[in-house]
Amino acid sequence: MSRVRKAPLRELTQEERDVLSQIARSRSEPAVHVARAKSLLEVASGKSYGAAARAAGRKSNDAVAHLVSRF
Repeated sequence: MSRVRKAPLRELTQEERDVLSQIARSRSEPAVHVARAKSLLEVASGKSYGAAARAAGRKSNDAVAHLVSRF
């Protein structure tokens, strides 16, 4: 069963999307930053929290839900 989105991700601006894409492709950023950027981009594209977690190499969709609510 999927998590109910209490605080859905707001629409990203083009600048935010560009910066997150750059971080997601980076090889010099800390791995946690890359994973967070990938998760946010996946959720912004309409994927579920679970799919976003898997795309970022994580197991828990709760972490993605918490990240989205903070963003």
